Amino acid sequence: MGAFAALEQATLSVDPGGEVSIGITVRNTGTVVDQYTIEILGDIGAWASADPPTISLFPGAQESARITFRPPRVSSTPAGPVRFGVMVRSHEDPEGSTVAEGTLQVGSFLAPGAELIPRTSHGSRVGRHDLAIDNRGNARMETALEGLDPDRVVRFDFDPPTLSVEPGVAGFARVLVRPVRRFWRGAPKTRSFQIAVRPDAPDATPVLLDGSFLQESVLPPWFLRAMVALAALLIGAVLLWLLVLKPEIRSTAAQTLEDFGFSPKPGSVAAGGGDPGATPSPAPSGALTVTPPPGGAQGPVDGRLNTAVNAVTPTVGTLFITDLVFSNPTGAGGELKLQRTSPTGTSDLLVLRLDNFRDLDFHFVTPIAVHAGETLAMVANCTAPTPPSPVVPCDPAVFYSGYLQGS
Repeated sequence: MGAFAALEQATLSVDPGGEVSIGITVRNTGTVVDQYTIEILGDIGAWASADPPTISLFPGAQESARITFRPPRVSSTPAGPVRFGVMVRSHEDPEGSTVAEGTLQVGSFLAPGAELIPRTSHGSRVGRHDLAIDNRGNARMETALEGLDPDRVVRFDFDPPTLSVEPGVAGFARVLVRPVRRFWRGAPKTRSFQIAVRPDAPDATPVLLDGSFLQESVLPPWFLRAMVALAALLIGAVLLWLLVLKPEIRSTAAQTLEDFGFSPKPGSVAAGGGDPGATPSPAPSGALTVTPPPGGAQGPVDGRLNTAVNAVTPTVGTLFITDLVFSNPTGAGGELKLQRTSPTGTSDLLVLRLDNFRDLDFHFVTPIAVHAGETLAMVANCTAPTPPSPVVPCDPAVFYSGYLQGS
């Protein structure tokens, strides 16, 4: 007893998101009525189905079924030839079961995604952005980066200028936007631009990202007010010396001489006079304190935390975090925490499961505040794979951006 099975053809092709079917003929080579179950073997079985899934045959009879493959349009679908087997399992004679083998040629597709963080930068000399490129296709994606500025008022620097991104992961690049011309005083000027992410593939549509650079004057707005305040303080110090301190010193010196029986000569310094031809001695310089303008100075801040460098601490002022991009390129499992540590203790800001993402971004309307003396830290606790398999590197990271507010 047993079964015989044969496919209509040995090779067929399909694109992710589509479907293709192939016929299989099953013949009962035994001597009794038998029922045969059709199963598709291997990982490819998750995309495949048999219609009908079971066949009952008299001895010597044969019947056909259709095997349909529907590979999903996701990055985990492998591109290229995939071997598969169709098991025809005999109910009456399990040892007489048979397998028909074939090859499914799975096509590749591109599904690029990108995000510019932050969308708007500001500064007088340079604006800093992070570019996150997601490869949602099922093949390696080679991309070239280009800045588009129709008005030609800014120029771009990319590090690196090209990126190779594996399926299902994200690649990152640093974008620097520099003004062609700077100005010393005046209101900030908005410079709009676009970043083009161009996949290196025929007929691939580039991803265009809108951004802007708020160009500020070289001299901060409070500079002139600070100079006026400084001049007023200097004038006040001089007047205080001439009108109050110097006469008081002379009066005290004259009184001290009189107490010891000396009478200062008219016109002497102790008597309140002086040498008409002499140059007055300058007043001793004192410590001068300038109060910062309301709100203090601020500047853009961004960086990357990983398992090697996992914490950042502002030395002055307050660090405000507006954007976070988490990356788990190796697909490690376990837990990832973003913590803030202060003299009063440690608190968890975010707790994420590494199993649930490869890349994940957050944008905050109300920024995360890290004051001077506090620490923002990324803590990764990876777990061993189950069942046992080659060890997956634990290399998550988080990119942050925001601004530093002076005290």
